[in-house]
Amino acid sequence: MGAVTMVLVAWLMTGSPGQEASPPGTPGSFVAKTLTVRGVSYSYSVYLPPHYRPGQVWPVILALHGANSRGTEGTRQRSQRLAAAVRLYPERYPALLVLPQCPPGADWSGDVADFALQAVDRTLAEYGGDRRRVYLTGESIGAQGALRFAARFPERFAAVLSVSERSADRTVVERLKGVPLWMWHGDADKEVPVTESRAFLELFKAVGNTSVRYTELPGLGHDIFDTVYLDEAVSTWLFAQRRSQ
Repeated sequence: MGAVTMVLVAWLMTGSPGQEASPPGTPGSFVAKTLTVRGVSYSYSVYLPPHYRPGQVWPVILALHGANSRGTEGTRQRSQRLAAAVRLYPERYPALLVLPQCPPGADWSGDVADFALQAVDRTLAEYGGDRRRVYLTGESIGAQGALRFAARFPERFAAVLSVSERSADRTVVERLKGVPLWMWHGDADKEVPVTESRAFLELFKAVGNTSVRYTELPGLGHDIFDTVYLDEAVSTWLFAQRRSQ
């Protein structure tokens, strides 16, 4: 094989000059990822929609799981109900799904919060996410985390979906003013009393926040996640929201 031929083969194997490599992952599947924050390694997954193609711009959903999915193995967070709904109805959820995993004994604050937000930034850059359409959702302790995140960076999220919320810090109310928020709670919830969401809603009203929706499900307990995420009205509302810039 001559020198010119060898150069041509090498060029074909590495790609043409200026051509960027496609990001890792197969459409319709999870991609395992890790990030290190202040010396600690954390796991997360990115779910690519079935019709994902590099070069297109996609909405991004950051989903914060509940207490039972905490761990370090990097896969348990994929079992949360939103991930199931996204796979069952991909036409309703045409988005990149970012699924960070909270370590045992921790919650969605401090370094764990920083890790989750960095996972979003990395996904936006790596897979072509749309910064005007970044959505935030959480279930149980994840709902508490979602409200904290949104209050910390209200300019980052187009909308927030909170399910069975665990009494976020009341100081977040003022900072969430203007952020589209839909709260859900079952009135028979024995793990997190529905009175918490009701009181939270009254605080929103007191500061004149008109961007909050609240749905209370009669007779249902804490585990209402399937009911919420499989409701087509939820995905329709979510993707109708976008930031102006």
